[in-house]
Amino acid sequence: MLTTYKEIVYGAVFGFIALLLDTIMDAKSEGLGFLAEVALHPGMMLYRFLFIFFGVLIGWLLWRNNQRERDMRKLMEELRHFHQEYEASAVVLHTSLQVLLTKNSNLPPEAESLVRTAYEKSRDLQALAKQRPLV
Repeated sequence: MLTTYKEIVYGAVFGFIALLLDTIMDAKSEGLGFLAEVALHPGMMLYRFLFIFFGVLIGWLLWRNNQRERDMRKLMEELRHFHQEYEASAVVLHTSLQVLLTKNSNLPPEAESLVRTAYEKSRDLQALAKQRPLV
């Protein structure tokens, strides 16, 4: 949980530390102990719990922003991987069709026409594969 929601946890910890520091400083200035400060000023303690709330809120906002960034990096990596696989497949297809056309086989004219059309289309695929995405 800490690794997934670390920004939120850090925000809550930061708010809790702010609550403790404010309570301790107020208790020292009035010459009271920590528990006496808590017991004598419950309204102030409600105010101090806002520190935790705002810490969690800021942590959550940071977490959301970082989550978007992590998702974007993951998407870019998947796109890069897809492009590499596509490029490799396009080269294999193009080469296989080229070998089939240049091999001295007795293909019927209709089949040779279809293979030639597929070969020409594979050149278009290969040209697309050579275009790099703007990543």
